[in-house]
Amino acid sequence: MSEVEVVLSTPLARFAGGETRFRVPSGTFREVIAKVYERHPGLRRGVADSSGAFLPFVSVYLGEDNIRDLGSLDVPVAPRTTVMIMSAVAGG
Repeated sequence: MSEVEVVLSTPLARFAGGETRFRVPSGTFREVIAKVYERHPGLRRGVADSSGAFLPFVSVYLGEDNIRDLGSLDVPVAPRTTVMIMSAVAGG
């Protein structure tokens, strides 16, 4: 099975049972994120609004590419790609 690695920032791990790294099957980004939410249903409320759009403080990268710059959630995610889901951290 072809898989991608998903990496969550530490603040988001609380929505994923503390898990910060795991693998899901590759496919389009839409399919990958659906598998992420299937594995960790609580993560959806931590990263997306009710329409499914990522919250403004959440950044998602396919390798080095920000998903917002790719123009579609239907872009293919090649096997062995790292999908990083990061949240901004406030500090002072």
